[in-house]
Amino acid sequence: MPTLARPFCRQPGCRVLVPSGFCREHQQTTARAFPDAHDWYKLARWRHPIYGLRARVLCEQPFCAGPGCRRLLVDGRDGNADVDHIVPHRGDPALFWDRANLQGLCHTCHASKTRGGA
Repeated sequence: MPTLARPFCRQPGCRVLVPSGFCREHQQTTARAFPDAHDWYKLARWRHPIYGLRARVLCEQPFCAGPGCRRLLVDGRDGNADVDHIVPHRGDPALFWDRANLQGLCHTCHASKTRGGA
C-alpha cells in the first residue's frame, strides 16, 4: 500500500520534509518566539460562542472569503468554519486581536492557504 508523501515544515519558505508540523530548527524557534500565543485561541475573548471575536467574524461574514469560493460557513463541532488571520500574527497580540486582520474561510480554503505558507 502506498504511503503519503511527507509534508514540508510549516515554517513559510522551509523545505525540510517532516512527519508533521515544524522541523527541529523551526519547532524550537517557534516555541521560543511566542510560547503563550497559541493559548489565546482558548480564551473566552476568542472562543465564546456569542461574544467571542471568532463568533463575531463568522456572524459578520457568513460566506467563505476564499478566492472563487462562496460556501456558507457553518460553525459547530462538525462545521466547516475557520477564522483565518490574513497576515499571520506570529505572536503579535495587536495582529491577533485585530478584527480587520480576520476573515472567515471554509476548512478547505484555510488548509490550502496554510499549505501555501501564507
